[in-house]
Amino acid sequence: MMRALVNVLRGEGFASAARRANERIDEAARAAVLRARGRFVSVPRVDILNLSATSVAPRTGGVAVQLRARLDTERALRPVALLHPGGLECSAPVPHARAGGWRRAADFDVAVREALTRSGANAVHIEGTSELPLADVLRWIDAGVAVVVSVHDRTLLDAQPRALALQLLRDARGLIFPSRFLLDAYRVEFGLPLAHARIVAPATPVPRAFTRANAPRGVAFAGSVQRHKGGALLADIARALPAQLHLFGGGDVELLRGLRALRNVRVHGYYRAGTLPSLLARHGIGLVLLPSIVPESYSLVLSESWLAGADVLAFDLGATADRIRDEGGGLLAPLASGADGITTLARRWLDGERPPHRAHAIASPLDAARAHVALYREWGLLPG
Repeated sequence: MMRALVNVLRGEGFASAARRANERIDEAARAAVLRARGRFVSVPRVDILNLSATSVAPRTGGVAVQLRARLDTERALRPVALLHPGGLECSAPVPHARAGGWRRAADFDVAVREALTRSGANAVHIEGTSELPLADVLRWIDAGVAVVVSVHDRTLLDAQPRALALQLLRDARGLIFPSRFLLDAYRVEFGLPLAHARIVAPATPVPRAFTRANAPRGVAFAGSVQRHKGGALLADIARALPAQLHLFGGGDVELLRGLRALRNVRVHGYYRAGTLPSLLARHGIGLVLLPSIVPESYSLVLSESWLAGADVLAFDLGATADRIRDEGGGLLAPLASGADGITTLARRWLDGERPPHRAHAIASPLDAARAHVALYREWGLLPG
């Protein structure tokens, strides 16, 4: 813990470290309240057990952020029980939590089977495939449990042995993808039609769009400063920009330290889920750089940048590029153009070139919740 704190201080600064610490304190307090309530109520009966094999704390990334946003709304439409490594969280009769999680991968199967028994659920919705023991899931299906899988990334494409991933895709009651781009990638890679797959756009927790009286001219990078997110390109981009470059988000300590040393870079550090649009508005950001060098499956940062009224500049690949082509609101550089391509377009934007904006299709938590409930009914997991 101390080493992690020192790294945050080195890379992001004191204010960012304080925000991270406060969020962990808030998480611990929330968990304590939910566990206390769990001592006085029983596990509600549910039709579907939602399951995450990884942490659901929003600070861990976009999958957890959109999951929390959706389920916090979905519990008004149906009783929700969410099992994750930290335990079992239930929405009825009041929001509460109880033991039932796991610390070791070897305990995963036992924890899920116990949760199914206690809740009476006859279906499992797997919320993301990272760290998912595929053999365990296939045994549940063989035992008659209906399984729905939300596929957020390339995890199953890279799974070993791949035959287990192929069988899961075939045998699942339903599959949910965040974008046409990712669904098509799976169809091509596995050579399957995946007719039982549907697309549901992930929800951002931001409640509303921000309106602006003037046109902001600030430039920023938002997200995690990692190499696969284009973090290694940011120093060259900053040096070539005739403007300050703001950085919102944590990431690789050494990359951040190098960027902090540049005169025209301001590292704001970690931000809480759902606060990016207000931060962009507060600092007058009109252009957000998303120079990921690997294809993104959706990009909540893109959604939140649009909610802030900002344009986006990205490489021409993945779902990010598809969304910009479909909805405007951004500029695309060829991946091979590297930092020079991003810088050239950023300079043109600073000189006044603005991309057209169309109506952005940004899903709210209620949109995502209603879409999931409709799919549960389509697949026979909830009564019509």
